[in-house]
Amino acid sequence: MVVMMGDFRRIAGLVVCAASLAACASGDSYQVEAMQASDKGDLKAATSLAQKEVDKYSATDQCSSATNLNCGTLALAYSSLAEYQIRSGDAAAGERSFDRAKGALQRVPKDNMPSATGMVYRDVSEAFWKAGDKRRAIAVFKEGTTRGADEWLYTSSAAKAVAEQEGTAARPAAAPGAPLPASADADTLVKPILVNDPAVNDPMKGRPPSSAEPAPVRRGTPVEPATPLAPSPLTPTPLQRSR
Repeated sequence: MVVMMGDFRRIAGLVVCAASLAACASGDSYQVEAMQASDKGDLKAATSLAQKEVDKYSATDQCSSATNLNCGTLALAYSSLAEYQIRSGDAAAGERSFDRAKGALQRVPKDNMPSATGMVYRDVSEAFWKAGDKRRAIAVFKEGTTRGADEWLYTSSAAKAVAEQEGTAARPAAAPGAPLPASADADTLVKPILVNDPAVNDPMKGRPPSSAEPAPVRRGTPVEPATPLAPSPLTPTPLQRSR
């Protein structure tokens, strides 16, 4: 099943809401409607709906010096508003909304800070990239990396561009701690840094000694040369080809 980027953002937004104990059901949020309008190309309507989301969560009982209950939701609302403003051609308004998103991030609980930061900075970076200002998009991405953003930031177009410029591999999009794919067998994976360590990746580890293996030599006992065995008529010699 193909999952659109809007669906990813919708899921990510709900995760932030849940993490910050926000009552963020889709019917109670303008955010979903704004994303739907954006997907249809109606950035004016998306901007208006995002502003309503900002107004809703800017209330003192939502995010203020007295409570940080929904500060993550407010930060995401501001970054979405910034995105629609930037893509509409009003970069100055987008920068102001971005600054307010940063202010809301300062009140987000520490446990939720990486994910909220990753989404805020990715929204704004991607908006500048789509608007054609790749230099600003890269600057926003780099700032996000210094603010502790999680792996979501590294799914942005700017992240891929920076990786290409620096000749490094792009960071994986999966969040840290994500489970292994269903097809992966954890018991058969080889630890890369220990691949040459026989104590870890020795294929003979735990097997009984073969009769073809030399017996251990006791100290003080002379070692007699082994008598070479005649090749079996059924076994090809090294110079013969098997059929």
